[in-house]
Amino acid sequence: MRLKIACLGLALWVSGACAETALESSEVLLLAGGALPLCTSATPAQCRGLAPEGRRSTPERFVADKTGQRLREVVNFDASKSAASKAIYLHFVAMARAAHQVRTGKRIARPKIAFLTSASIDPYDAVDFYQSAFEQAGADAVWLPLDGAVREAFGASCARIGQIRSRITLATDRSAIYPDLANIQRQFCQDRSRLLAILSEADGLFFNGGDQSLSKRAWFDADQPIPEFALIQKRQRLAQLAIGGTSAGTAVMSSGVMITNGLSEVALKRGAKAVPAPQLGCGEKNTCPPGLLEDDLTYDAKGGLALFPLGILDTHFAARDRHGRLAQLLIDSQTRFGFGVDETTALVVGSTGQGWRLRTLGEGVVWIFDAKARTDASKLAGQARQLKPNETLEWSLK
Repeated sequence: MRLKIACLGLALWVSGACAETALESSEVLLLAGGALPLCTSATPAQCRGLAPEGRRSTPERFVADKTGQRLREVVNFDASKSAASKAIYLHFVAMARAAHQVRTGKRIARPKIAFLTSASIDPYDAVDFYQSAFEQAGADAVWLPLDGAVREAFGASCARIGQIRSRITLATDRSAIYPDLANIQRQFCQDRSRLLAILSEADGLFFNGGDQSLSKRAWFDADQPIPEFALIQKRQRLAQLAIGGTSAGTAVMSSGVMITNGLSEVALKRGAKAVPAPQLGCGEKNTCPPGLLEDDLTYDAKGGLALFPLGILDTHFAARDRHGRLAQLLIDSQTRFGFGVDETTALVVGSTGQGWRLRTLGEGVVWIFDAKARTDASKLAGQARQLKPNETLEWSLK
């Protein structure tokens, strides 16, 4: 494995020289670190000027508009303050457009992006946001209503999706607040062929933020991927499907092992534990499993979706001071490479034929850890390489 930095506007010196490369890559992954704010009716602070009309907060009851339809959250893409956030959404749409051309040989103005909300405890809450965001960014957006409850219910138990989800997440069923979305999900559950149809037609597939363990649960049954997951792998390999994620939707792409919880300070003292993450609030309620603290570093030893082939991914990186926990996990799990992605930042990954090309998009950096022959997590945490905006890194597999 060899690394080479290509300098685009900024100089980064490796072995005394700035290495330019003309290799072309086919971008297949966009991995955002979280916090991709847009101007919406629910987030007026992110708007230049007045926020659009629509749902203003997470509803606790059904809220109707003047026509009696459910009141939806509305995005105003153009009025959004964050140029970096808009650039990331627009770039993913462009990646989906390119994937469509690879698959069909034809250019298309509006690619089709399927988005998941499976990482959320309430999978209905983010549907309006992503539907509106991707449509205003130039795509035709469709909700892929698969989550762990639907995967478990497929075919036989679709009337019980809400009860199954409540058992998994301990959250109250919210189908009465989002009756239209609950009906869409129930119909999808009753006709499993719709999953393959959506995956076959999509040019882009986007994973939302929340809990990466919930996101993985949508695709895995008894630690084995469901059969439809093979189509995602195949289309990614052929560069016919752009795959993106943010926050938990990035962390779930990890290969090797998948981080699930933890604070750096606790991780450096107590190490990493290959057990399920504790429930949020278990410390205050005194309900954490024996020997486990609420802030302990935990991980899934069987990994994530492994759509990112180079190592472990972590998110919200500098903002939440996650250097220590990623370094500790690399050493304890004997994984060589880790990648920490800052907020409002994305790691864009392309295939070169000889390996991979990585580049940073947005306002932060991507932190790259190499834990080869390392035993001190504190030292490793302070020695990560930064891949800054406008820089690319050629990752050769030779």
